[in-house]
Amino acid sequence: MISIIRLSSQERKERMCDLVMAKLDELQAILKGKGQLLYLSKRAKHEDVSLFVHTIDPNFLGDFIAEGLTKIDHVTGIWAIHLIKPVFYPLPKDTKNMKRYAISLKVFIKNLKDVYRNIATASLPQGLKLAYLAYTFHLFEDSIQFSILTQNEETLNNYLTDVVEKMPGVLRTTVNLIERTRPLVSYDAWREYSSRHGIVPSWNENLMVEQFQA
Repeated sequence: MISIIRLSSQERKERMCDLVMAKLDELQAILKGKGQLLYLSKRAKHEDVSLFVHTIDPNFLGDFIAEGLTKIDHVTGIWAIHLIKPVFYPLPKDTKNMKRYAISLKVFIKNLKDVYRNIATASLPQGLKLAYLAYTFHLFEDSIQFSILTQNEETLNNYLTDVVEKMPGVLRTTVNLIERTRPLVSYDAWREYSSRHGIVPSWNENLMVEQFQA
């Protein structure tokens, strides 16, 4: 299972990324043989940071949070979001000039399957690249999340307004700019790990690291 674990602090909000990075070796040691840290990101206009992690046994995630993440200095809040039925898409090798956005959808429950399928198979306008799509059900209101890379925010907004928000069952879109992303696994380590555990077979391994360096 791939999970997004959001970490917050009441006293050291501006240093959360540094505080997590300082504990990486300890965190990965706890996960050894049971999971892998993937990457760390920060949403614009939000004080929390998001740690993406894969666990072989979903039940171990609780131990990882209780034994590892609670030991990070100044962490006062933890929120776990699971990517259910995730699909990952190949991206351009050079994404340095592209911004990353995470979009959450509030969807009428009877339309969930159709909206997921429509997003998964949509032909995006030129300049937009879909990175991943998953069910999340992380709020009563929000049940689907996907990530898009683009150089032009207006193109993204037009696509959401003209296409996504007109899909039957879509009640609301929420857009977050990802202002910082740092990969936590090397290409070689990811290739060996994903091959051994059969993770996200739709993911183009050759672009795995590059897509998180925008």
